[in-house]
Parts: sequence; C-alpha cells; structure tokens
Amino acid sequence: MRRFFKEGLSAQAREVELDGEEFHHLKKVLRLSPGDSVSLFNGRGLALSGRIGSIGRSSAIITIEGPEEGRSESPVKIILLQALLKGDRPDFIVQKATELGAMEVCFYLTPRTVPRVDAETKEKKRGRWRKIAIEAAKQCGRDVLPEVSIARDLRDALSTHDQGLRIQLWEKEGGLSIKEALSPHDLITVLVGPEGGLSAEEAEDAERAGFKKVSFGPRILRAETAAIAVISVVQHALGDLY
Repeated sequence: MRRFFKEGLSAQAREVELDGEEFHHLKKVLRLSPGDSVSLFNGRGLALSGRIGSIGRSSAIITIEGPEEGRSESPVKIILLQALLKGDRPDFIVQKATELGAMEVCFYLTPRTVPRVDAETKEKKRGRWRKIAIEAAKQCGRDVLPEVSIARDLRDALSTHDQGLRIQLWEKEGGLSIKEALSPHDLITVLVGPEGGLSAEEAEDAERAGFKKVSFGPRILRAETAAIAVISVVQHALGDLY
C-alpha cells in the first residue's frame, strides 16, 4: 500500500484532501487511480487507511476506511547529538537515523568544521531535513517523524539533553566499551563529534554533563558512519533491531 504524509491528519477524518508534493507523487510519479488503496500518516503516530475517491488537477480526495494497525516505535528513545558536517552528509544522517528509529537528531555548530549558520540558513536546512525524514518514514513504514534541530554550539546541545543514559564516542584511551556502557534505559542520548573527533575540552564538557566516554572499536570511523553505526548498536542491544 502506498503511503503519503498529511500534516494535521485527524483520527476523526472521513475524507482527506491530498495536495502539494504528495499529490504530485500520487498522480504523476505513481500514477494511481480512483479506487486504489493508500495509507496516510501525520508524523506523530497516526496512520489511516483509505481509497482514492477522486483525482483532480491539483488534489486528490481520499476516502478514509479506518485506522491502520499501529507500527510500534522502538521501546528505547534514541537522541543523536551530531556535529554539523559539511556537504550532504547531514542529509544522509537524517535519512538513516529516521529509518533506524531515532527519536531526535540535534546537530550542533562547531567552529572547527563549519561556518556559522544564520537563522535563514537554519530554517532552510530544517525544511530540507524534514522532507528527507518524511520520505524516509514513508519508505520504512514509520508513522513518527524524528525531531531535527540545530543547536548553536555543543554546550547548548548538552544543556538541553540532560536526561537518561548519555554516552559520547571517544576514539582515544580511557573510554568504556560500548557493551560496558549500555544498560537498560528508555532514553539514550549519543554524542558524536565532528571530523577528527571531539577535542579534549569538548569531551570534558560532555563528561561534566553526564556523558560517559565510550570506545567504539579499533577502527576510526567517519563521523557519519559512527552516527549510524552507534544508533544501530543501541537499537540492537536495547531496542527493536534484531
């Protein structure tokens, strides 16, 4: 069944108008017809099944048949704090973190990796990442979109994520193994540094904020690889990846 995102979808809806990019995808890309079965979700956990009633020039009317069987979210809420990387690597992180069931991705700015991002640029990036998350959720069958944000710096990211089990990836000596660090929690926040890893000062700031240093094996991974790998490990150990 084809899935479409609908902002503001209500459980009481009986007919839903689908327009904009989702309508374009329905009509021009998938070439669906009246009577075809579809699924709608609102990104906050609600999914409804229905059939296309009619297709117009700029929108389609979906007749709702009822709620879909729930797609359960992971039992562990995973938050990724990730230094904002250059190029399209943040796009990759958002896409894969969504597929793997992360609850939140918070990028933070660091003077060692990227120039300062103004308010307008932040909004453009957040809009792009939201679209990426929607497409990833449609593909993987998820009904909840992760929150994606940009913190002004590492300390800001740390101060606003001070609950649950907190770990930081640390490639130098002195860290616990990932197996030693993980224990049953319903909220886990993972800190991943920029290219080259966290500085000693950044790691100390994170430790003071409750983030345990964790070693992630003998090989040094690229930042985007480390982000996706650690989410996968956490989901396998404590969540629903098996």
